[in-house]
Amino acid sequence: MLAIIESWEEEGSCIKDNTSQFLFILLLKVGMDCLVLFISLRRLNTSFMGVCGLSVFLVDVALACAVVAVWLLGPDRSPVSVCFLLAQASAVFNALPLPVLGLGLLDYATESRYTSCHAAPCRTLWNCTLTLLVWVLAGVRSGCSAFTILIEVEYEGGRHALGCVVQESVFVVHFSVGISVAICCVLMLHYKRLSSWLKEANRLSEYRDDVNPMLHSDLSFRYAKFGKPGADKDEEKALAVETEWQRHPLYLGLTLGFSTTWASYLVMCVACELLGLAVPAYIAINLLWLECANSLLVGLVFWLKSDWLGPYSDLPDDICQWQVYWHLSRGPVRDSEKLPKTVFSLSGKDRNPLLHV
Repeated sequence: MLAIIESWEEEGSCIKDNTSQFLFILLLKVGMDCLVLFISLRRLNTSFMGVCGLSVFLVDVALACAVVAVWLLGPDRSPVSVCFLLAQASAVFNALPLPVLGLGLLDYATESRYTSCHAAPCRTLWNCTLTLLVWVLAGVRSGCSAFTILIEVEYEGGRHALGCVVQESVFVVHFSVGISVAICCVLMLHYKRLSSWLKEANRLSEYRDDVNPMLHSDLSFRYAKFGKPGADKDEEKALAVETEWQRHPLYLGLTLGFSTTWASYLVMCVACELLGLAVPAYIAINLLWLECANSLLVGLVFWLKSDWLGPYSDLPDDICQWQVYWHLSRGPVRDSEKLPKTVFSLSGKDRNPLLHV
């Protein structure tokens, strides 16, 4: 695709520079990255996907600053052009998705214990090294494939423009369309019970207490509170009976949880493709896509390891409620699964009674 850098109507007319528009789009992306980064700030250094997300944010900030510098200096005093920056950035970002997903899946598959609070220093260093290696290889590839020379285009009516060749992330398009089609196929097979399962998931989520940071600030695990024993016995029996006949395979519950969280993002990506709105790779590869891919990888690994991983693992994904849909497929919490009435942390502070860890 061509990114129009400059345009003019006829010879000698005023030249319209579109650098400010590209800068505005990049600043919007950085703002969106800041919002997503704030949500996932707690687990940045605990997995390869978290470190990779932080690196994408830093590269986005560097790219925006570089475009600002070129815009302020002007084409005459700037050592590089806007076309060079956009072409190189699109080629670099276009090379990221496949190795990032492969290494992210390998990282989760080889991790025997999950935690979003702490990570071993050696593992953090290893993730940083892998991330740097991915960026270096993507930079080498972009140096061989990027076309940084401006192309003059003449439109009908005598309008001229200088365009820059930027790459579209075909992988992200195929990823979004493929995941959307797969979700639709799975959910259409069980469309008659979708409403009842969603209602049941909402009821189960009410048993999860809001996480209090002050309560478990020194704990390396999370907790969920399911209420006092003996209370609402009739409601628990009704819930057990209803859950029994609505029980479904775990993969279906995880698909439902993923789709309810990321449906709007996937619909937007598919709509852009259907409408022919091409998105350059330096915009399509963002932290929102990384979070969606991370949820997919975590859900896949959680499904494969669910028999021994259990529902109370602190999974490296703060967006999808995987534990709720685990209970939806396995049934309600039984009294025999309840733990001691009091939880003590490493500091010796007494915790709230009746907490399930």
